[in-house]
Amino acid sequence: MKLELSAATLIIFTILVFTSCQSQDNLEGLINKECDSLIASGDIKSLSIGVIKNGKVYKYHKGKLTNGISPNDQTLYEIASLTKTFTGTLLAKAISDSKVGLDDDIRKYLPESYPNLEFNEQPITFRNLVTHTSGLPNMFPNQPEMFQNPNWDELPFKINKLQAGFTKKQFLTELHQVKLDTVPGHKFSYSNAGANLLAYCLERIYERPYEDLMKTYILTPLKMDNTYVGISKENRPFLAKGLNANGIEMPARVEKELQAEGGMISTLDDMIKYLRFQLESDNPLVKISHQELLNGKYGDFENGLFWQIFKNGDKPTKIFQNGGAFGTSSWLTTIPETKTGVFIITNVSGPEIHQKLSGLADKIIEQNK
Repeated sequence: MKLELSAATLIIFTILVFTSCQSQDNLEGLINKECDSLIASGDIKSLSIGVIKNGKVYKYHKGKLTNGISPNDQTLYEIASLTKTFTGTLLAKAISDSKVGLDDDIRKYLPESYPNLEFNEQPITFRNLVTHTSGLPNMFPNQPEMFQNPNWDELPFKINKLQAGFTKKQFLTELHQVKLDTVPGHKFSYSNAGANLLAYCLERIYERPYEDLMKTYILTPLKMDNTYVGISKENRPFLAKGLNANGIEMPARVEKELQAEGGMISTLDDMIKYLRFQLESDNPLVKISHQELLNGKYGDFENGLFWQIFKNGDKPTKIFQNGGAFGTSSWLTTIPETKTGVFIITNVSGPEIHQKLSGLADKIIEQNK
């Protein structure tokens, strides 16, 4: 009887192991198949992808970069607007430290008087900055005419020329020129200037540079040793050169004093560490970062601290964000409830590219539910 029980237990254990391995093989097969299909289509030239699912990490580099070499663990990518989620985490730190409140008037942390940063006596708050409802322009220097029927092959070079060496002093001067046309919080209007204003406020709150805050509170604790604010001379050789949708080589962004809206570069391994961090639902900084700030204004769609949040009935909540540099597209999705996360990045830019990355992330998440 004892031997029969042991044999039965062994059979059950074998079945469980086989089923688990088969499930993992299915996921690996799906990732390989879908990545290879995207690259074969010709729109996407290379992919680096990291997945956390069922307690396992999957990592792949696919395709070729512009130098004819496959991306690898040393390849640095511009993560563009995913930088904003790091900036939002720094705000979460300030909130956790009781140094600031989400609904504080941001002018309390500026060195000059800005009576223009309110409408009908309603000031811009930190909640407005992280949900892109502040009413601030897309970027500084503010030249909206650049985006009226632009030549998309030339626009990145023009933006770089305009922003090269842009200083904090110039930023504050531009801030004086802002004219709000509605109450902050009322209307969505994407603003890179708002993200940089948040970073400037954080620097004054902590009396330390943004890059120092990033290293101290995020990069060093997470051991993200190959993630940087800005592109140094030493790092540039490892940076993936990007292409636009027409296959034209695009420039990397220029250096300027405020880079909190999109100035970070990172490797796949480091972004997997960041992905794992974002799945730590009990971490106070993650909790604050992922809180829903729109109070149901848009139904199932919510915003966290520079995160997009989608609630789909009784299905697990999806928290995601994308990044688009002149020649790079990235997508990061987490499902905290199931401890599932996907990060994908490619050296090709364009809205259609983001749709394909989003679709791939969803297929991975839905595999073997």
